[in-house]
Amino acid sequence: MKFIWLLIAMMMAVASARAEDITAMISQYRREHGLPAVKTDPKLTAVAVRQAQAMASSGIMDHDVAGSFASRISGANVVTGAENIAAGTKTWADTLRMWKESPGHNQNLLTPGADLLGVAVARNENTHYKVYWAMVIGRRDLKRKPGTAAPSSGRRRANAAAAVPAESSVGEWVNHAITSVKNLLP
Repeated sequence: MKFIWLLIAMMMAVASARAEDITAMISQYRREHGLPAVKTDPKLTAVAVRQAQAMASSGIMDHDVAGSFASRISGANVVTGAENIAAGTKTWADTLRMWKESPGHNQNLLTPGADLLGVAVARNENTHYKVYWAMVIGRRDLKRKPGTAAPSSGRRRANAAAAVPAESSVGEWVNHAITSVKNLLP
C-alpha cells in the first residue's frame, strides 16, 4: 500500500511540475508583452482537463464538445476567461508556438489582467489528431463570494470549461490522479 501512495505522490509531483513549466512558459511570454504572470489554478485546470478529455473521447476538436464555455467556467470564480484549444501537435512548445502565431489565440494568451491559468492535454490514439490540448486563462473575482455564479460578459472569446467533482472513494481519487498525470505528459 505504501508503494501505491508513493507512486501516486510521484505522479502528482510530476504533473504539478509539468503544469508549472507550462505556466512559466506562458507567464514569460506575457511578461515579454508587459503583462503580469499567471498562476496555475485548480478550478481552471479542471475546466481545461474536462475540455481536453471530451475532445479526445469524441475525436472532435471543438470548443463546445464538453458543453458551452460559459457553462464550463461558471464555477471557476473568474470575472473574465478565455480558452484556447488545439489538436495534433506533439508538445506544449509546439502548441504554444502555434497559438502565438494565431491572432485570436494570441489575444487570449495576452488577456489583460489575467492572473490564473489551467492547462491540460489528453490522448486518444484511435482518433485522427491523437493529442488534444486545452488552456483556460482568466482573472479571479476578488469581490465575489464563493459559490456564487460568475457574471456573464455576454462575450465569447473567438478561441474560446466546471470543476472536477469530489471523489467518493480512494479508488476514484487514485484513478483521477493517474488520469490527471497522463493528461499533463507530452
